[in-house]
Amino acid sequence: MKKVAIKFLLYFLVFFGGNLIINILFKSQADFLTAFSTAFGVAFGIAAIEFYTRKKSKAV
Repeated sequence: MKKVAIKFLLYFLVFFGGNLIINILFKSQADFLTAFSTAFGVAFGIAAIEFYTRKKSKAV
């Protein structure tokens, strides 16, 4: 479970930073709420799917 939390944080930081950079490049402002919500959703989804597939593969 600890690995999943660390991977979630890494995914979150990468996607959050990427979203902020893209917002600044294509818009004239940094929209933190949009960057946060997008990064959180994507990072949570990736971490959840990865956790599920690892759990499923160990059970077989």
